Amino acid sequence: MLAAAGSFALGIALMQLCRAAPLGSAIPLLLSGAAACMLAGVALLRRPDGSPASAPRRSAVCGVFVLAGFLLAGAAAGALFEYRFPPGDASRWEALGVDVHQPVELTGYLVSSPLRSSELQFDLEATSVESGGQTLPTSGKVRLWVEAPYNGGPAALDALHLAYGDSLRAEVRLRQPRVYLNPGAFDFRRRMREIEDVYWEGTIRNPGSLEKLPGNHASWPGRLVERTRRRLLDGIDRLYPPWSLDGRVGAVLKAVLLGDRSALDSDTVESFRQSGLYHLLVIAGLHIGLLAMLLAGLLRLMGLRGSWRSALLLVLLLAYACLVEQRAPTLRATLMIVVWLFAGMFDRTHTALNAIGVAALALAASRPAWLFESGFDLSFAAALLIAGIAAPVLARTTEPYRNALFQLPAVERDAALAPRLAQLRLDLRALIVRLERRFAFLGRHPAWASAFVTWPVRGTVWTVNIVLFSAILQLGLLLPMVETFHRVTFAGIGLNALAIPLMTALLALALPTVLLGATLPALAAVPARLLSFIVNMLFALARLPREPGWLSYRVPTPPLWVAFGFAISIIVAAVAVGRSRLALFAASAMFALFATLLCGQPFAARLPAGVIEATALDCGGGDSLFLVLPDRTTALVGACGAERRPYGARGEGVGGAVPRRSWDPGESIVSPYLWSRGVKRIDVLVLPDTRGDHVAGFTSVIDNFRVGELWHGPVGGSARGSGAFTNDYAALLEEADRRGVRVRQVMAGDGLEHGAASLQVLWPPASGGEPSPGSSGSLALRAASGEASVLAPGDVNGSTEAGLLGLGAALRSAVLKLPAARPEQAPRGEFLARVQPRVAIVTGSGPASADPGTLARLAPAGAQVFRTDLDGAITVVMKDSSLAVHTYRESLRGAAAAPTVAR
Repeated sequence: MLAAAGSFALGIALMQLCRAAPLGSAIPLLLSGAAACMLAGVALLRRPDGSPASAPRRSAVCGVFVLAGFLLAGAAAGALFEYRFPPGDASRWEALGVDVHQPVELTGYLVSSPLRSSELQFDLEATSVESGGQTLPTSGKVRLWVEAPYNGGPAALDALHLAYGDSLRAEVRLRQPRVYLNPGAFDFRRRMREIEDVYWEGTIRNPGSLEKLPGNHASWPGRLVERTRRRLLDGIDRLYPPWSLDGRVGAVLKAVLLGDRSALDSDTVESFRQSGLYHLLVIAGLHIGLLAMLLAGLLRLMGLRGSWRSALLLVLLLAYACLVEQRAPTLRATLMIVVWLFAGMFDRTHTALNAIGVAALALAASRPAWLFESGFDLSFAAALLIAGIAAPVLARTTEPYRNALFQLPAVERDAALAPRLAQLRLDLRALIVRLERRFAFLGRHPAWASAFVTWPVRGTVWTVNIVLFSAILQLGLLLPMVETFHRVTFAGIGLNALAIPLMTALLALALPTVLLGATLPALAAVPARLLSFIVNMLFALARLPREPGWLSYRVPTPPLWVAFGFAISIIVAAVAVGRSRLALFAASAMFALFATLLCGQPFAARLPAGVIEATALDCGGGDSLFLVLPDRTTALVGACGAERRPYGARGEGVGGAVPRRSWDPGESIVSPYLWSRGVKRIDVLVLPDTRGDHVAGFTSVIDNFRVGELWHGPVGGSARGSGAFTNDYAALLEEADRRGVRVRQVMAGDGLEHGAASLQVLWPPASGGEPSPGSSGSLALRAASGEASVLAPGDVNGSTEAGLLGLGAALRSAVLKLPAARPEQAPRGEFLARVQPRVAIVTGSGPASADPGTLARLAPAGAQVFRTDLDGAITVVMKDSSLAVHTYRESLRGAAAAPTVAR
């Protein structure tokens, strides 16, 4: 079944390469081919003629035909997935004449429980949409946010009393999920469409316009599950109030028991990520496996045996899976265990690899897009490592010794064991006898003598067992962790060995404690204290590796050949375990080589030489410019920090009630772009403005990359006295000091020179230390090498332009980068005449980036205008007078080989 699932997945992957081609006509051919191949394979297997010697060959040919059938079936499933929506679905609203740029009236019912922070978030299954006086029946999910009114605040949201299944009608402003058009960026829009079937997001700006309709569309099992889940969450809040010091304990319990991660704060999440323990906060294979083990032990104590115990365990696991919020990882793990239990109940020969194969095949057939989802890949990679490598290795190393320690007094067991294990049992029994003879107390209490000898041995074997298991799992997951999170965490090997027993104790105690908290809170007080102690031990583990940088650090995306070599070495090792020591040794050496390359990343960044390259990133409302000088000196100006918003707002995730996670553009926008180019070091990091909204994102950049210098302008002006400035800027300076980054306050005349290339600060003026009243305090910079030059004037205004013109500095530049600005801040004619730009890049989003005044003034200057909100990341490559422009949107259309050449 694992081979069948692999062939099916390969078919889906091959079909993914043909997404741009029309696939409708190919589906019947693919289905017919799949059926023909499978029938041919079965027919060949059942042929009665032929000699016994030819049977293995015939079986191999049969297997090829059947696997080819699964491959074609996977391709057909991938093609059919594109046609899953009915004609009136929300994905076709624009084609049906719905004006999505104007408010529409939606009618539907809630298909998720509302989450409230400063806004109210829920998913609505639309039943009708009204636009331009026309009402259309429809279907499909829309993710909605209800904004709190200024006069009512959050209390106005609570007064709505919305619940799962409620019907409502509201006026909604629609938008598509936000995606940043930069290399390396996570395609959140595609994930929402293909994984969650959410095509639109929307905002209800006036809660008063929201009308609750009579009736509830939830089925009674759905309402029962939702009420049960809500009661359990309320029980956790009673035991650990969110406003108390134990609020973090309750947030973790909500995450590990019910999949509700909305209340986790940024510090907790980052601590668990750095330590390699973040998987503990996600209900997946580890949680379900431990829970199944605990429930099976409980049912065994209750006297249940065989199929009855398996059947009841299956029912309990399915009931638990229904209560969990983040259901995709839980579904994957539960399905694997369910397949295993079913096989055992019907006396079928069953292996873990077969259970994994059946689960993967079922999930890939139901939703092929899951194959390209990081959670799916991590879940099955972990399961395959456990079943394919960890279990066989442990079975040949520590497990025989652990089994040999059971029933030590039973001499009759010795004959059934290997000689070395039998000798171990004899030596331990002899040692017990000597202790009983030497110490009278132990002679009177032989059970104590036995425990004194066997417990340390069992503890040692168990410790080696779990450390070896953790090492195999953590090292085997290096590639998906680097590809997905760009993180190498050696700390996870030891910490997971400690965390797994803690998680076992946590689950064993948390389930009855939370049930008591929801029903009889008075009886839950004592176990709640012990549970709080265990969770705080997890916090302590997560904080251990925060100082030594080598225990957990960030790395760029590895070259493709390294990823392939790493994956192939693991596959060869899994096949070789227990079959060929030579092949296993070769695979281990191959794995060590590619793991070293993956962790060390000794590859040079993919940067051009001999040219000036300037890349303006799509930051939404923020601003960031990445510069590469001819000698490959790098500078990052801005970290997309002007767009401040809470994590969870507008589709970036789910924000919690107390406290909320902050949106970090340095982590989510800038760092993925730099990693996609293999960048590990930034020579100069420039903070154009010390105001708080511009500082956001810089701390993450300093954390994720080696930074040579941090430049900033004078601290004063509009920034001074600002609370946001005080907190963000102080935190940035503290992090820079901790990382050993040199901090420089720069003004006009400062900069650096490398041969004929230079990066110069033009503004603010050095005299007086602060800009003149009315002018901008942000830094203006110019990078130049001969005729190749780029000017980033910062937040220009009339006074700043006049000051720059009066300084007499060299302003002429082939490329002018302008942030989205108000009309009164648009560059003026005299300034543009001095700059004479050939290319103008306008960053930002919204109406300001398309301001007619800005565009009208740039046109007479002869500048070719590019906008990050339309073109995505814009890269300009300059050498002397030659200049070429590449845009990320062009690359998505396959036009990367034909850059725009500015005249």
